[in-house]
Amino acid sequence: MKTQSVREQLLEHTLVLIRRRGVNGFSYRDLAELVGVKTSSIHYYFPSKDDLVLEAVTEYSARVMERLRELDRLPTAQDQARAYLQNLRAAACHGDQICLVGMLSTEVLSLSPATQAVVRDFFRLHEERLAQMLEQAVREHARSLPAAPHELAQVIYAALQNALVSNRLFGSAERLDAVGQLLMDYVSAPMARAA
Repeated sequence: MKTQSVREQLLEHTLVLIRRRGVNGFSYRDLAELVGVKTSSIHYYFPSKDDLVLEAVTEYSARVMERLRELDRLPTAQDQARAYLQNLRAAACHGDQICLVGMLSTEVLSLSPATQAVVRDFFRLHEERLAQMLEQAVREHARSLPAAPHELAQVIYAALQNALVSNRLFGSAERLDAVGQLLMDYVSAPMARAA
């Protein structure tokens, strides 16, 4: 097993701290205590907190984007949506943490312009991925949707982010499951109406 460098440890702990407390909820002193280094060591790797946060959100985005690329191997929109939701559900199992980028979006006004751009790109990529699933479902099932796929994807992603926050607030994945079921309904074959 490879031992993590100090820099890697700093990033890993930062990812957890942001998901738990937000950017403004921890200091370099908190981080130094977790890693077992002096705050000057953190400044060596990340001269400012903006540098640290930008690196953390970039790393988080890269990890999530890799999981999104894996969805392309799945044949149907329904399979892709199911795997997508499983990833979200796994992240929601950490009841004291939420999506790092969802957390950062609540603090967007205190973020550097570079970090704001990464956060916006993260949201757009998820919305695009959801829109692709919805478009594929339309082709697979010759179905109609209540709105254009890209508009519906924006609504679904906003609801999923809210459900992740609600999961922590209420200690229950009920809302996440409800939004997930909505997505599954849109990517599945429409039910035949009774005559």
